[in-house]
Amino acid sequence: MDTSAPSPRVNGELMGRFVGKKVLLVGKNEGSDGSTMTVRTPDEKTVTVQLAPGSPAPATAFVEFEGIVDAAAAMTETSHVDFGDNFDMYTYNELTKEANGRSQALFM
Repeated sequence: MDTSAPSPRVNGELMGRFVGKKVLLVGKNEGSDGSTMTVRTPDEKTVTVQLAPGSPAPATAFVEFEGIVDAAAAMTETSHVDFGDNFDMYTYNELTKEANGRSQALFM
């Protein structure tokens, strides 16, 4: 697993490109069983996040997770930041596409 480079911002579609790497993923909480959380990504994909043991559960509707991508639709959290209950997912999705597209050099 590579954790040395900056963490790229990803959406659900981009997750598969980063298996085994550290990323930042913003999602809307769709439910949790205490050890995992299902989130809806800005591009309307579903991702399962394995929550870090001993970490407090996310407390808001929108959450940014930092973690390692396990599979195209699964990641293991290393940390998270609550983003509140009102967040513009459309604009964030456009940012993730730009940060991984033609403007990638600005973000890495």
